[in-house]
Amino acid sequence: MAPVAVASVAVEATLRDLKASVACTSTQTLLDVLTHAASQYPEHELGFVTSSAHDSSIQTKTFSEFAQYVRSLAQVIRSWGKPTGSIVVVYLTEHEENMAAVWACLLAGLVPCLQPALSAQQSHKEGHVAHIKGLFGSATWLTNETGAEQLLSIPDLDIHLFSQLKESASASDPAEFKAHEPKVDDEAILFLTSGSTGFSKAVVHTHRTILAACHAKGENYRLTSESKILNWVGFDHVAGSIEMHLAPLLYGASQVHVHPSAILSDPLRYLRLIEEKSIEIAFAPNFLLAKLTRDLEKRNELFGTFNLSSLRRINSGGEAIVSKTAQAFAATLKNLAKDSNVSCVISAGFGMTETCAGCIYDPIDVLANPPAHEFLELGTPIPGCEMRIVNPEDGVTLRPDGETGELQVRGPMVFVRYYNNTEATSSSFVEGGWYRTGDVGIIENGKMRLSGRIKDTVIVHGVSYGIPELETHLQTVEGVTHSFLAAAPYRAPGQETEGFVVFYSPTFSLDEEDAPAKLYATHRALRDVSVKMITLPPQQIIPIPVNQMEKTTLGKLSKARLIKQFKEGQLVQHVARAEELLSIARGASFVAPSTETEKTLARIYADIFNNNVSDVSASDNFFELGGTSIDVIRADINSGARLKREGEAAFGLPEIPTIQILKHPVLSSLASYVDALSSKGGYQEEYDPIVPLQLTGDRTPIFMVHPGVGEVLIFVNLAKYFQNERPFYALRARGFEPGHPFFGSMDEMVSSYAAAVKRTQPKGPYAIAGYSYGGVVAFEVAKRLEAMGDEVKFTGLINIPPHIADRMHEIDWTSGMLNLSYFLGLITKQDAIDLTNPLRRLSRMDQLDLIWKLSPPERLVELQLTPQKLDHWVDIAGSLIECGKEYNPSGSTESLDVFYAIPLRGSKADWLNNQLKPWAGFSRSEPTYTDVPGQHYTLMDFDHVPGFQKIFRSRLEARGI
Repeated sequence: MAPVAVASVAVEATLRDLKASVACTSTQTLLDVLTHAASQYPEHELGFVTSSAHDSSIQTKTFSEFAQYVRSLAQVIRSWGKPTGSIVVVYLTEHEENMAAVWACLLAGLVPCLQPALSAQQSHKEGHVAHIKGLFGSATWLTNETGAEQLLSIPDLDIHLFSQLKESASASDPAEFKAHEPKVDDEAILFLTSGSTGFSKAVVHTHRTILAACHAKGENYRLTSESKILNWVGFDHVAGSIEMHLAPLLYGASQVHVHPSAILSDPLRYLRLIEEKSIEIAFAPNFLLAKLTRDLEKRNELFGTFNLSSLRRINSGGEAIVSKTAQAFAATLKNLAKDSNVSCVISAGFGMTETCAGCIYDPIDVLANPPAHEFLELGTPIPGCEMRIVNPEDGVTLRPDGETGELQVRGPMVFVRYYNNTEATSSSFVEGGWYRTGDVGIIENGKMRLSGRIKDTVIVHGVSYGIPELETHLQTVEGVTHSFLAAAPYRAPGQETEGFVVFYSPTFSLDEEDAPAKLYATHRALRDVSVKMITLPPQQIIPIPVNQMEKTTLGKLSKARLIKQFKEGQLVQHVARAEELLSIARGASFVAPSTETEKTLARIYADIFNNNVSDVSASDNFFELGGTSIDVIRADINSGARLKREGEAAFGLPEIPTIQILKHPVLSSLASYVDALSSKGGYQEEYDPIVPLQLTGDRTPIFMVHPGVGEVLIFVNLAKYFQNERPFYALRARGFEPGHPFFGSMDEMVSSYAAAVKRTQPKGPYAIAGYSYGGVVAFEVAKRLEAMGDEVKFTGLINIPPHIADRMHEIDWTSGMLNLSYFLGLITKQDAIDLTNPLRRLSRMDQLDLIWKLSPPERLVELQLTPQKLDHWVDIAGSLIECGKEYNPSGSTESLDVFYAIPLRGSKADWLNNQLKPWAGFSRSEPTYTDVPGQHYTLMDFDHVPGFQKIFRSRLEARGI
């Protein structure tokens, strides 16, 4: 009987899909889509992973539950008394809230307009809201408490809170509600453009255009009622709302919608969701493909662990897809999959807000069919859509196959008009209903690929930003000649995302005496404006004299010509001149060294950095001149001994402690310290755990807590990789300097460190990490900062488990000295093992004497150790051990990033699974566990730190800092 049962199931499935097909073809409006989905597939689900989810938990509603829920919301919305067809600006962040608000508005007879995140710039935000109010002739907003706060400064807005809407809906009876009955050509949903040529336009999509797009997408994707979709694109984007929600809903397909932060903070969540929910179709733009590859391609321990057999296709759009990135991602996916035959179809797509998202696709297995071009082809149109390439000058003359021109599309999924903007609408179409996309493309053998843009936009990580608006703000920078500035999109070969170059004519001559200072200030301002406007600094800023900056006969700068000159190296002399002037720009704050100590240090600085001594200022900062913490402690083959040794020789001092040089990077400050050190009374300063190892750059600083030996010089190799990117501070234990007592408890240490971090960086977000023993201290400091109300975006724990008390009790003075000696490179790991028992039979002084004799002389010189210093150092390490003996972790932080190397004993697998995985109990989101090269005591050395820093940086970027 079993075959009969199977056949029966198959017949039922076929009948179900036939019914679904009939339902699809009978839908006339979007409300029919919801009604049919709820009636045909009441138990199919909409799943949501929110921004506040601390793990991969999914909140779900069945289609039936969701339909009832939005009807109750619609009943309350109708009570607002708005006329049918009124526009409601929906400004929410979570997928479920946005989705529910849109459906509720449609059911109530109102037109939702999805609003992306508002600008952080007050003037731009207020201007945009005023523009929207004027465009719609009304100002009804549906938002959350955070959104309402952003809108407080703007008068005459009718603001409704979604939380209050839900509360009121809970007391309503949706059975009494009669839904609005729209016509097929009524306005359904409005989408706002990026505002690339000023303020946003509102794209009008009707029930007809959206349904046409949904039918065509469904046919192209081969959607059925059994399909399962994974989306993480924001619902305010047409890809998130139409492509990944409405189209699947039309076919009865279940969906999971994930807040972008959940994927960006933990890329593994993307794969876990595909596996857990048997996802068939997912979406991932180029920058996410690149990020997933960077984060996962070397995770050998994860290879072959994911069941990805359900995955049929990954759609990708928003920006051009780099072929190498797609291939690297596909290879990584194959490595991670249990079945090496998993589908690696990546479907690069072209689409716009005006075309209901993707309308041209090319699904291709990039490993089986290696791409022929730098970027993936975009393929052929979806059913009902047409494309052509024409002469951009007249907009109608067809280009032959293989020649570039303006891409135009037409079809029933193309928008009908821009709201209240007939001029923009008419200029967007040519005879025959062809829509002018503004992109430059090529069609060869029936497949299309893009080669540029006519429209002035730059796409950063899939988000389109307007060049004209950026230029308008850049033109206001002091030092820029009016109308002689151009910003042009530029993407270097192999670059993962698009960037831009700024060309401008300075208002001053580059031969002026104060040109360096003026140029420095101008370029700094241009970078700052760019970051504020589009989150990205220019790849290059090139000053060109006015008489060499040619304009067209219409009085415009030719960006195409400037970019061509830049690519061909014709502007290299301007780039070189700018670099020369910027290198001496610090002369604007020049302070002549006055004391003999300052003058001596100025000569040393000049020698180190190959400068004239007359150019060295008393206000010069060692790090800003290009020095690194390594320069302080190591010799350089070109310029001889570094600052430390030259200073000791010049001033006749037995030692200038390395740490004090790092703490006094400004020449005048170091001079004051040297003078105090040389005085008869010696030098005593208040304890400050902060040691700056790198001070250049303006991104979020890193605070790195010392390992169990208390010292921080172990981090100097790592710090150099962050030069000109972000400051790098280390936290050093108390007790190294005379008169400073050891810490008496973990709480005292954490209090001291948290206060020092706040003094150095008064406000979050913070990034803090700790190596070995320092990891648990970093965890406690992060907790303390969060308790103060601060945001800690990154907490890094390097090769340390949460439970250390037992290990601390195992360490006596002898083993502590051996650990320290091995850590400092005085003995080998085997020495440390072999000497453990023999040393315990010796006195403390004899133990020190033996270690001293085994130590390499050059290493002792490099560390400037004496037997007395080594003895004291062992006591410092011992004091930290005492602080850890009673340590029991508790509480949690928002997130944890755990890095693991080969442990001191046991296998790496056991170390990870049994010792490190318990960190999951102390994080409010799923921790990440990242394999790093090297062993416990070697992962920061010269051989391994280059690899470690790449991995470490990728986790910082994943946390958004």
